[in-house]
Order: sequence, then C-alpha cells, then structure tokens
Amino acid sequence: MKKYTVIADPRVKDDLKEAKDYLNSKRENYGKKFLAQYRETLNSIELNSFFQIRYKNIRCLPLKDFKYMVHFKVDEAKKEIHVFAVLSTYLDPDKNWI
Repeated sequence: MKKYTVIADPRVKDDLKEAKDYLNSKRENYGKKFLAQYRETLNSIELNSFFQIRYKNIRCLPLKDFKYMVHFKVDEAKKEIHVFAVLSTYLDPDKNWI
C-alpha cells in the first residue's frame, strides 16, 4: 500500500529523456530498462521515503543498476514526495545538483 503521492518537477522529464537517449546510444534498449528501473525506484520511495538526507533536506536514492540518483524531498504533513531531479552520479555536483 502506497503511503505517499509522488509529484515530479517538470524538469525531471528532461532528465529522464536525456538519460534514456544517452543510454540507448551506448546499448540498444538500455534506456527502456533505465525507465523501468526508475519506476521501480519511485515505488520504493512511495512505500518508504525516509532515505538519507544528502543536502538541503533533499534525500537521494540510487537506481539499482544505473549510476543515477533520484533527488527528492518528503512533505510529511501532505504525504507527498517531490522529485526534483534524476541525475547521473558522474556529474559534477557543484555544477549540476539543485
């Protein structure tokens, strides 16, 4: 049973498209696997959202097989999870983190 509602920032769509396109350029249908794993990660977050706070009350959860992390914030009062970004762990955090 889901405990929280997930709300994604509009920029997340761009993050996902960029990652999918990049991964497909490296290996056929790899982007599809990435998106499926992203959805699985969101399901995990919906059930248990209290992962480690990394910065400015933003929590992060890595995808299982990809070097990407979902960056999100929990609004306990509203039972909402706000996803702000899905970023590669290879990116420079000083230039790319929220």
